[in-house]
Amino acid sequence: MNLIWDMMNDLSFIISLGLISIPIPGIASPIQSLLSTIIYMDLIMTDKWLSPLLDRMIEPSELEENSAMNIFFESQGFQSKLLFYNLGSTFVFLLIQVLVLIYAALMCFLSSISALQAYSSHLRIFRAEKQYRFLRQRFIWEGTIRFVLQQFQPLLFSSLINIRCSILEDLPTNSIGIRFNYSISVIIFCATLLSVFVFCGIILKEKAKEKEFSILVDGLKSCNRGFAQYWTVWTLVKWSFMCFILVLLSDYPAQQLQLLTLLSICSTLLQLALSPMDSKIENFMSLFNEIMANIYLYTLIALASSDSDFNLRENIGLALISILLFTLFTNLLKVLIQIGIQLFKKIKFAICRKRMIRERAKKYADKLATLQTIREEEEEKKEKEEEDMFQKTLRRGKGFRTTLKSNR
Repeated sequence: MNLIWDMMNDLSFIISLGLISIPIPGIASPIQSLLSTIIYMDLIMTDKWLSPLLDRMIEPSELEENSAMNIFFESQGFQSKLLFYNLGSTFVFLLIQVLVLIYAALMCFLSSISALQAYSSHLRIFRAEKQYRFLRQRFIWEGTIRFVLQQFQPLLFSSLINIRCSILEDLPTNSIGIRFNYSISVIIFCATLLSVFVFCGIILKEKAKEKEFSILVDGLKSCNRGFAQYWTVWTLVKWSFMCFILVLLSDYPAQQLQLLTLLSICSTLLQLALSPMDSKIENFMSLFNEIMANIYLYTLIALASSDSDFNLRENIGLALISILLFTLFTNLLKVLIQIGIQLFKKIKFAICRKRMIRERAKKYADKLATLQTIREEEEEKKEKEEEDMFQKTLRRGKGFRTTLKSNR
C-alpha cells in the first residue's frame, strides 16, 4: 500500500499543473481532471449526497453566486469558492480523522481516571487504557501524519480558494454557512502550514526514528544528514509554493509558468544532487518525475506562444496528454513490478519455509528412528548381559555343588 501512496504523491505535482490558467485543447484537460480525482482520492461521489446537505446552510441567493474561481479550477474538480464543496471526499476523511482523535482523547481521559479508581468495575468495562495505547500507535501520530501528507494539497487548495474569494466586509451580513466555511478555511490553512514546521521540528529533534514518526523519513537513506533528511518537509514546502502560485496568481498565467518552472528546476537540481531515497529505483523515478514536470511546463510555454495556429495547438495538446500518460504508465509499471517482486519473495519465502519444515520433520523422524534403533540395541545388549550373568551364576552354582559332593 505504501508503494501506491508514494506513487500518488510523486504524481501530484505534475497533475496539479493542469490548474495553470492556460486553456488546453483536446482531451488533455478531462483526462487530467480524472487523474486529479484519483490522486486526491475524491472517489466517494460527495457531489451526489453531501452537496445537497451543504446547500441547506447557504441562502439561495448566495448559492447562485457559488461558482468556481475560474474554468481551469472547475475542470480540475474545484467547482466552488467554498471550502466544504471543494474538499469533497477529503471532507469525509477529515471528519473521520477528527472523530478518531477526539475518541483517542476521551480514552486517554478515561484511562487516567481508571488509574485513580482501579477498583471501579464500570470503568474497567471500557478497557480505556488498552484502546488508547492502540490508537496512539496507529492513529494519533502515524495516522495523522499520513493523512496530512496524502491530503495536504486538497486541504491547502480548498482553504486558500475560500480565503481568496471571500470579501471580509461582507462576512458579517453573509449566512452562517458562508461564515462557517470561511472560519474553517482559516483554521485548516493555518494548520496545514503549521504542520510543516511541526514535522521539521520532529526531524530536527531526531524523533523521526521512533515508530510513530518514522513515516517522515520512510524510504530515505538512514545515513542521511543535513538537508536530505528533510526531503518530506521540502516536498510539502514545494506543494505550498505551488498552491500559492496557482491560486494567488490565477489571473497571471505568464507569472505562473515562470515561477512554477523555477520551482521545478530547483526541485530537480536538489533531487539530482542529494539522491535522498534509500533505493536507486526510487531516486531514478523521483528524478524522472521532476524531469517530466519540467518538460510539461516547457510544453505549456510552447502552447501559450501559439495562440493563432489552431493545428499547432492541437498537436501541442496531444503532446501534453502524451507526457502525462507516459509519466503515469511509467510510475504504474514501476509499482506493479515492485509488487510482483514482493509477491515473488513472499511466495519463495513460503516455499522455502515449507521445505525447511519438511526437512526438519524428516530429520526429526530420522533422529527418532535412530534413537529407537539405539534404544533397541541397548535393550538387546542389556538382555544379553543379564542372560550371560544368569548363565555365569548357574555355572558357579553347579561348580559349588560339585565341590561339596567331592568334599563329602
